[in-house]
Amino acid sequence: MYIVLLSGGSGKRLWPLSNDLCSKQYIKLMNYDQVGGRSARAEKCSMLQRVYGQLADAGLAENTVICASSAQVELIESQLKDAAEVAVEPMRRNTFPAVMLSCAYLLSEKGADPDDVVAFLPVDPYTTGDFFRRVERLGKAIGAEKRTIGLLGGVPTYPSTKYGYIIPEQGGGVETDESGDSLVRVEGFQEKPDEETAKALTGKGALWNCGVFCFKLSLAAEWALKYGVDMDYGQMTADYERLPKQSFDYEVLENWDDIAVIRYHDIWKDLGTWNTLTEEMPEKGIGNVVWDDTCRNSHAINMLGIPMVIMGAENLVVAASHDGILVADKHQSSYIKTCLEHMEDTSRYEERRWGTIKTIDSDEDDGIRSVTKRVKVVAGKETPRHMHRTHTETITVLSGMGKLFLEGIEVDLTAGATVSIAAGKTHAIQAIGTDLRLIEISLGEPGEDIA
Repeated sequence: MYIVLLSGGSGKRLWPLSNDLCSKQYIKLMNYDQVGGRSARAEKCSMLQRVYGQLADAGLAENTVICASSAQVELIESQLKDAAEVAVEPMRRNTFPAVMLSCAYLLSEKGADPDDVVAFLPVDPYTTGDFFRRVERLGKAIGAEKRTIGLLGGVPTYPSTKYGYIIPEQGGGVETDESGDSLVRVEGFQEKPDEETAKALTGKGALWNCGVFCFKLSLAAEWALKYGVDMDYGQMTADYERLPKQSFDYEVLENWDDIAVIRYHDIWKDLGTWNTLTEEMPEKGIGNVVWDDTCRNSHAINMLGIPMVIMGAENLVVAASHDGILVADKHQSSYIKTCLEHMEDTSRYEERRWGTIKTIDSDEDDGIRSVTKRVKVVAGKETPRHMHRTHTETITVLSGMGKLFLEGIEVDLTAGATVSIAAGKTHAIQAIGTDLRLIEISLGEPGEDIA
């Protein structure tokens, strides 16, 4: 059985901490799952790191592939180190193309058999280890079927209007394994309902749609014929635009007549918004936050190097980063994408496989453009060799030791050292012994790094 984590979404719902370069699943606000000896780890983790750790504890990480955009590959490799294996989307085209590309990767790059089962999981659920054991059971059940698509449905704990619902057939169970779990045939689906409809659905035994679907790889090869695309990964990458820009639910599930679901009875929550995320934050504040004693049911995340003071807040989420500041009622924060539709997406924080980049100032004075960045190169890592055509750089080392490789010349970098790099000069920076931290100031028109 193979697992694919769908992790290519854009980053709007947790703005200003998330953006197109660092989507919500990569923000380190989570606690590691309390299993596998990780309960003692104090550092925060991302949704991706938490879910991948849970997969490892369930013995499923070895055959796990992550599907994401090319812009996110370095961030994934930085967070998962050598464990990461990524099927790279050449562009974002919704979940159906991502599913097809992942299947092509498994068949042509991983050597999977068409009769092998693959399960697709979202990367942002807040759940327990049993969730992944149920995914494994679902895979075994689908392996015994022919053309069935399997789903995982959470047993509702209340009539939620935030989730979609799976409606099982009454009496549609099919015994699957010795534990007594059953595949139940699916009658239909209901998108996020109003409150009265949610109550009626839960009363009839409907299940929350956990976003998990599972099938044999041979079905993907069948779907590929419809669009005239090859199941070779390289060829599908080249032909990616020929696949419809649709969700898997719309393109496949709504038109498929052999769908079954296995019930999941433990904790499950979609951490897709500030409202749901703060419900699982053990701290009410992260960063330099000062509260007065009149605040109620509020959370704050401060990524800036300045104090934040909050007084009299009720049901608020406050989030501040170099990309912007959000002050919102928790319920209303679910609709943030509407407010951001006409706002330019300019990320000021990037995580790479070799370290991090934080833009702390960008300005134009007397016609001269200047950008100031704080850069960290992780010990033992080296930035890619690159050059800039349109601007010069001056770097000042704050701490650590390293080397600058500049047009074949090696320059030692120690705390306090300052070096200027002219436009058009190829260079790279390596950290030696400890992390290397520096300030980088560029003068001139900003442009893409050129390898």
